[in-house]
Amino acid sequence: MKKKLLFLALILSINFSHAQVFNTGETLSHKAFSIGVEPVVLMNGSNDFMLFLHGGYGIKKGVDLCITGGLLGTNSYFGANLEFSMGRHISLAFGAHDFGNFGIDGTLNTSIGITRGVKLYAGLDSDLNFPKNGDTQLLVWLPIGVDIALRKNVSFLFESEIGLTDPAYNLIGGGLMFYF
Repeated sequence: MKKKLLFLALILSINFSHAQVFNTGETLSHKAFSIGVEPVVLMNGSNDFMLFLHGGYGIKKGVDLCITGGLLGTNSYFGANLEFSMGRHISLAFGAHDFGNFGIDGTLNTSIGITRGVKLYAGLDSDLNFPKNGDTQLLVWLPIGVDIALRKNVSFLFESEIGLTDPAYNLIGGGLMFYF
């Protein structure tokens, strides 16, 4: 119970941030890699469907690189970030993306084991977007997800991101992540 209360307090006090986390608060091991596929519904008034592909590589202990691509009709998303371990179950990631506009990302993410093979993860995720014809936008989300180990190297992740600033949208998604 104390672990759960500490986890909740940590989440409520976090003041950092990326949209579409699809990741626990842990980095990949050195030379390990991951591949994931995740369908998502963006609840932005039109409830758009998007398909994300995720790839990660453990650069060294406590540091990994993640590349994400997504398709939404004729629009595409491409982003990359470096993730750094800040402790056993907490990570900080910085990167950049393009989704019609260039932006930079920041994510603070933490996870806690609930039972063997099940982790709850959450944090804060933010984008600083630079629209071509408009003012700079700061978007912040509260991602909350669960990682369920299906096999030794396969997990099902289910995630919801709650938009905390305007024009941040809400989204919900889930998919499989394969680890090698």
